[in-house]
Amino acid sequence: MRRHLPFLFAALTLGGAAHSAAGTPAVPSIPAAAAEYVDLALGNNLGLQGQTLELDRARARLAAMRGALQPRLDLTARYSLADGGRTIDFPTADLLNGAYRTLNDYLRSQGQPAAFSPVANQSIALLRDREQETKVRLTQPLYRPEITRGMRASQAGLAAREAQVAAYKRELRLTVLTAYFGCLQAEAAVRILDNAAELTAEAWRVNRELRAADRITDDRVLRAEADDLAVRQQRAEAERDRHAARNYLNFLLNRDLDAAIVLPAPAELASLTLALLGSEPDLAAGVERREELTALQNSVVAAAASEAATRAKLYPTLGLAVEGGVQGAAYRTGAGANFVQGSLVAEVNLWDGRQQRSAVTEARVDRRRAELDLEETRLQLALQLHRASDNFRAAMTSYQAAQVRHQALGRAFELVAHREREGVANQLTFLDARTELTRAALNEEITRQRLFTAAAELDRAAALSPLP
Repeated sequence: MRRHLPFLFAALTLGGAAHSAAGTPAVPSIPAAAAEYVDLALGNNLGLQGQTLELDRARARLAAMRGALQPRLDLTARYSLADGGRTIDFPTADLLNGAYRTLNDYLRSQGQPAAFSPVANQSIALLRDREQETKVRLTQPLYRPEITRGMRASQAGLAAREAQVAAYKRELRLTVLTAYFGCLQAEAAVRILDNAAELTAEAWRVNRELRAADRITDDRVLRAEADDLAVRQQRAEAERDRHAARNYLNFLLNRDLDAAIVLPAPAELASLTLALLGSEPDLAAGVERREELTALQNSVVAAAASEAATRAKLYPTLGLAVEGGVQGAAYRTGAGANFVQGSLVAEVNLWDGRQQRSAVTEARVDRRRAELDLEETRLQLALQLHRASDNFRAAMTSYQAAQVRHQALGRAFELVAHREREGVANQLTFLDARTELTRAALNEEITRQRLFTAAAELDRAAALSPLP
């Protein structure tokens, strides 16, 4: 049966040249089919698309902050109708009519007609009955330090978001590879149990014929039947696991859950497995290549810039405003309607109830929190790397032991099968040897999958593979 057990799993081979000319670790290789699935997930995964939207939002925020330094040009138009409202009362009659009467009396005394007519007091409305104003306003900040510091914070925030997206890609890569190796393990289990089912079915048939010929007792027939049923039960569970593994991988790829999974060629798997078993990953760089650290480092920079921007709001500001247009009771241009006005506006806050200083304190706390998060994450990633390295070495040793055990039980089964064909060994001994061989084959494939998963986790923990 061992002749029909091909290599079923792929691994990240960390062997080869340890460093390139630039000093980076060698690129781990994976089966071509697995690489295609990783690329497909990076293009189709819904979770990654959501992360990309957050990246677009960070870019838009940075663009808006840069725009705050640019001149702003607005066109405004207003046409108003008014009735009533406040007035300014001017006592024209009280001031002039007495003088007019005196002048008119003097003129009459000289034989001349009166020349001055009496006037009424004036009431001038503050609101015109009709008024329009159409103008273009240009504003330009000349000194606004919180804008430049805020722009640095937005730039660092964008870099942090880009690193977070890269970290999500690396995690997604690990998830896809783990799911792919799980599919290969499930396929192997189904194939092994199919071969075992053929043997148990044949053993049951032979025992029934021997019982019909009164050469054995019923207990051996029942044992053969029970053994055959146990294998069939395992086969049904393995088929269930294969469907679940395939559905999960297709879910990650955002495609039809029942889509077929491409399996790598045995020769490719054999080459990758041998390279993996002989590899010694280079972990000298530690966790400094991890995208999570890059994201947090930029978050610290962003928090420091935000603190500086908040503090800069306490400084004076200077801006330029120029506006020009036409105004009046009707739309027209020319003298009496056109106007231009320019202003330099300086502003400094004298007292705001310590609101801004409290905001500075809050920004300082945010910066310190970001620094603590960076330190804590660095320790967590270092712990993750140590565990991944230990798991990889333990998985390698476990797989090698499982491989030797499978080989030993395979040879033992061949000897028992040979003795059974010669009539020296009974069917119960044959079935026991077959059961142990099946367990050993399944154990080898399980430990192989653990080895490949451990290699993928080590690749993620040390950020060995470049991201597309």
